[in-house]
This record gives sequence, C-alpha cells and structure tokens, in this order.
Amino acid sequence: MRLRSDAARSATPARRTAAPRVSAAVLAALAPLAVAQPTTTDDRAQVERLEEVRITATPLRRREFETAQPVLVLGGDELVRQRATTIAETLAAQPGLSATSFGPIASRPVIRGQGGLRVQVFQDGADVLDAAALSEDHAVTLDPLLAERIEVVRGPAALLFGNAASAGAVNVVTRRIPVEALDQPFSAALELRGDSAADTRAVGAHAAGKLGDRVQVYADIHDSRSDELRIPGYAWTEAAKEYFEAEGEAYDESRDRLTNSDGSSDGGSLGIAWVGDRQKYGFSVSEYGSEYGLPGLGHGHGHEHEHEHGHGHDARPHGADDHDDHHDDHGFEPPDVRLDMKQRRYDASAEWLPSSGAVDALRLRIARNDYEHAEIEGDGEVGTLYAQVGDEVRLTADHRVGEGRGVFGVQWRELDFNAEGEEAFLPPSMTRNTGVFAFQEHRVGAVTIEAGARYEKQRIATADPDTMPDYEGNALSGSVGALWGLRPGATLALQLTRTERHPTATELFASGPHLAVQRYEIGDADLDTERGLTADLSLRFGGENGWRGTVGVFHSDYDRYIVAQPTGEIEDELPEVEFVSRDARFTGAEFELGHDALAATGIGALGLRLFGDIVRAEDGAGEPLPQIPPLRLGAEASLTGARLRLGLEAIWHDSQDRIADGERRTAGYTMLNLEASWRQPFGAAGLSVFLRGSNLLDEEARRHTSPLKDYAPLAGRAVSGGLRLTF
Repeated sequence: MRLRSDAARSATPARRTAAPRVSAAVLAALAPLAVAQPTTTDDRAQVERLEEVRITATPLRRREFETAQPVLVLGGDELVRQRATTIAETLAAQPGLSATSFGPIASRPVIRGQGGLRVQVFQDGADVLDAAALSEDHAVTLDPLLAERIEVVRGPAALLFGNAASAGAVNVVTRRIPVEALDQPFSAALELRGDSAADTRAVGAHAAGKLGDRVQVYADIHDSRSDELRIPGYAWTEAAKEYFEAEGEAYDESRDRLTNSDGSSDGGSLGIAWVGDRQKYGFSVSEYGSEYGLPGLGHGHGHEHEHEHGHGHDARPHGADDHDDHHDDHGFEPPDVRLDMKQRRYDASAEWLPSSGAVDALRLRIARNDYEHAEIEGDGEVGTLYAQVGDEVRLTADHRVGEGRGVFGVQWRELDFNAEGEEAFLPPSMTRNTGVFAFQEHRVGAVTIEAGARYEKQRIATADPDTMPDYEGNALSGSVGALWGLRPGATLALQLTRTERHPTATELFASGPHLAVQRYEIGDADLDTERGLTADLSLRFGGENGWRGTVGVFHSDYDRYIVAQPTGEIEDELPEVEFVSRDARFTGAEFELGHDALAATGIGALGLRLFGDIVRAEDGAGEPLPQIPPLRLGAEASLTGARLRLGLEAIWHDSQDRIADGERRTAGYTMLNLEASWRQPFGAAGLSVFLRGSNLLDEEARRHTSPLKDYAPLAGRAVSGGLRLTF
C-alpha cells in the first residue's frame, strides 16, 4: 500500500484555470475539420429512440421491455434538458431516485431510499474507482456534460457489477473508448451552459473521427465553475438554531447564499480504437480535477448532537427580515474546509465476435484509476490526504444453449487505499474482490425466464493486522425472473433477487471523526455479510394509442443490514455512531405515465407526463430508518412542435415525519419548473437552445436524503440555459 501525496501536499484552494492539455491539443487540431468534414446526421444522442437502445447495464444488453430488471434510461434531448452539475442531480427527479445534495459540486445518487456504499456508479460498464462511495462529501468523478446516456438499475445489480451494487447501479455511457463504428469521417459537439443559482459557467466539447478505414479517435474536454449557491432565506433551519442556542453553542445566521459551496472542475480525455468486422480494440486516458468547499456547519462547530434532541421540530426558516448576507455576532465560525481532488484514469476494452460456435461474443473491460484528494483547512494547510489506486478487469462471454441465451464471466477488482492526517478516520487498506457469475434466459411461449448467480470473494488487508484483523469472506447472490408478453407493447415483469453484500472498510475499520457527515464513526471488525431478498413486480406498456408507462412495486427484506447507530455518547465534540447489524425492510412503489400527443394544436402536440414514488423503510422493530425520501408526485405538460418544445412541471414532495432516532422532521415543498427548447438545423450541423426556470415559487427545499438537510437547502428561484452545437 502506498500514498502518492506529493501533488496533494502542494494543493491550494486556488481554482484551476485550464483543462488537461492532452485533450485541448487534440480538440484544437480537430476543430477546423468540423467545417471541412460535415456530417449528414445530428448528434446520435439527440435523435435515437431510447426505448430501442440496448441497455449495457443489463447482463445481455437487452432493451427496457426485454429484461425483468427495473431499469431506467435517460438520454437524447431529455438528457440535455435535465443535465445538471452532477450525475446525481441530473437523475434526482426521476422516479425512484434522489440525491444526497452536498452542495452543487458533490452529490451522490440515492436509489429507492438507499445510497452511499450500496449504490455504485460506473463509466461505460467499469467502476469509477474513485473515493466517492467512501464519503458522501466526495464528488463523483464524472461530468454529466460528457454523458451520451445514463442507465440506472433500480434494485439489486450485484449479479453483473458486484456485491457493492446491492441497492442499484448507475452506468454513465460515453464515447471515450471509440469502439462503436462511426457513420461519418468526423463529428463533434459543443455545449455551453450556465445558471443563476450559483452563477455556473460550464462548457463541454467532444470530437470523433476516422483515420483510415479501421482506426477511430476521440477527444473531449470540459470545464465548470460556480459561485456560492443562492438559497431562499436562511441556510440553517429554525430547529437547528434553537437547539444550538439552547446548548450555548454558536450557530449560523447566514442567508441568501450557502457559505463555502462554490467550486470548479475540469478534465478531458483522449481515445483511440481499431474497429474491424469481428474484432474491436479500444483505449482511452482521461483526467479529472475538482476543487470545492463543504457547505453546512462551521469547521469545529459542526456538532449536531441530534441523538439527544427530541423529534417533531419543524424545519422551517425564520421569517424574512433585513439581515445581511453573512453572519451576526453569535461567534459562529463559517465553514472553511475545501477539497482539492485530481485523478488520472485509463480504460481499455476489446470485443471478439466468433464466426461460429456457441459463443456469440467475448468482451474484455479493463480500468485503472489513480485518485487523490486533499482536505484543505481555512489557513491553507492540508489537513488530511486521501489516495487510492483502483484496478478492475471483467471478462464476459455471451453464448447460446439450445434456444436460450446467456452470459458468464469473471471479475477482479482491487482498491489500494491510504490516508494520513489528523482527521483520517480510516486506516490504510487493500480491498480485493474476485467474482464469477452466470446468467441465462429461455423463452417459453409468451414468457421469458431469466436466472443467474454470482459468487464473490472479498479480502480486506489492513496495514496493522495485529490491531485490526483482516477481513475475508464469501458472498453468494442470485436472481430469477420472468417476463410475460401480455400483448404487443405490454409486459409484466417479476424478479426475485437474493443478494449478499460484504461490509466495506469503512464499516469494519472506521475509527475517528468524520467531519463531512458530522459524526465520530466506529467500525466493527466482526461484521458479517449483509443479506437481502428483493421482490420486484412491474407493468410496462407502450402502444399505438400513444400512452406509455411503467408501474412497479418492490419489497426488500434484509438480515444483518448494516447501519450507523448513534450510541448517545460524544467523542471529540461529535455524536458517536457505531456500525451495527440489524434486520430491515424496504417497501415502495414508483410509476410513470405519459403521452406525447394527446391533442394537436396549431404550434405542436400537447403532451402529458405523470410520475411519482414512495419508499417506506424500517428496522426489525418497526422503527424508521434514517434519510428515507418522502412521498413524491409530479406532473408535466408539454407542447412539442417541429423545432420548439415548451414544458411546465410541478413536483410535490411530502413532509417526512417518519424519522429515525437522531433525525429532525423535514418540511414538504413543491418545485415548479418551466422550460423551453428550440432546435434549428444549419445544413449538416444542428443548433439546440434551451432555457429553464427552476423553483419558480422560490420554496425552501431540503432533501431528507441529505445528511446536511438542516444546514444546506437546495437552490432558490433560478434560471438556467445554454446551447448545444453539433456537426
């Protein structure tokens, strides 16, 4: 194990001013070709019909109606309209999904009430291999500007991706490994975005081209900068301030802006591939950097002590008055911790399509990520250094057995993690996972039967096995599912999944203050695998009458579910929690119903979309689990013409009154959004312009899924917009 910290030691809060030079040089060389080599098609992501896309996050790369897994795909024009500063925020309004909301830069996806260590993010089918899952304040090292589409498995995805995806998986599909055959000699896209919520300025560009008949190249670059987030009213809830005042501690009276929430990110990539008729080989190298602040509590003053506090306090702001934008004389020290992160990533893939035999395709995917970040104190000194080198290899074989199809594969992953500094709450560790899996489907009349299994061995070695013994264990997961073709365009899907999840290094070996989530964490080296049984039933339909939709219900029953349990003690002025096992149950439902052309008007077709979700989670004693999103219902009316689209959306979030010990109630809110987009072809090129008004009612909105909900609300009324130019 090693810690490559020379760069991190010299890190400062200064913002980056340029993206990696490797991508900039290639884009500069290719840019003039955009005029000389026009293409006859628009950007493929803008025009493809998503219901026909093969979903690479499913074992056999099936379409949405062809798999029993509950999947969601966001791409094309919808992705462009919904794109936000992070992957999690881009997905947060989709049924069954939410986000942790650590400010506008750092946010992780939440799927069906579960997040963190149980939801994994992937880039083109390979683990991102960053430290985002280690702590919710760490940014996911993928910029949404470069996503061609985003695939989400709602529910266990452990069969294909590994035991860590026990609650779901998010796969971001890019073009960075250019193995898909290009239709034109050259194509490119440029996207500019901005918003008034944090004065965000973002740019992303990519270009792809052919060098001869077989060689294809790709490059991209992105840069984003934002100031402190504008919020409606005060950052802290009234309940939080009342408690701190009663305890005689300083509290935050800032308003209108979320202190220390500004940040920046940049990056780029280069890729090359050889594409033959039956073989494809590709490689890419990418860089990503980010520098941002952690909003919420003042450093050294972030002591919630909620385990001692009663329930039922309303999370409403003070009434409006003439306070200034900053702080009063309560002696509160504003947040001052910033993160400076950088990584370099290498990706490779290969595909072989045999001309005969039972094997249809062999696929190899390799990824390596060299990641580090420094947590910088207000005086500019580096407080804690984190470094991780991650490697992953997956080999799969698609095959035919009689009339059925299947896939089997092996996967190996290694994470070499190290940390040093006064606030390093985790010891150095080496985590190694080795898994084998198989999946098979067979069609019997109108019913398709699916079944699969995965065996995974995990070993975590610590730097000092005498004081922290190594972990070693085995996990077995399996699934069985069925799809009934009720009629053309309608299927009923049932899936039963049994998962085992290994405990992570955090759950086993944490010992110290974890300031990002404001608690003192203690792991348990004796934790065993977490076992879950999930049943998922869904109806999916879409036909000639124009109506399309999905209605689904699910239930998950867990043994040895690992949670952070408050002990009632205070350690280093932080509430102490221990990772313990208990029984748990998750029950919920989600739906989406839409029609793009309910009626025709003089300027376009009138459309309607209805959606919603609910999750109820409790432990074996019937007590609520923490950070569970409340009931949510939404509706969108749209008007779509040949070039213009208008949309009005309202999303109502119920209050969350079912709260765990140590939580405060979260008030409900309604998000009212208005958007307009316009597309104009210019010969072989195309221009898209989009404008969006968000939170038009200027509501104070706090996500119950966020550990900082009492100290960091969502943005207030804001306008965002941009343009996308394709060649």
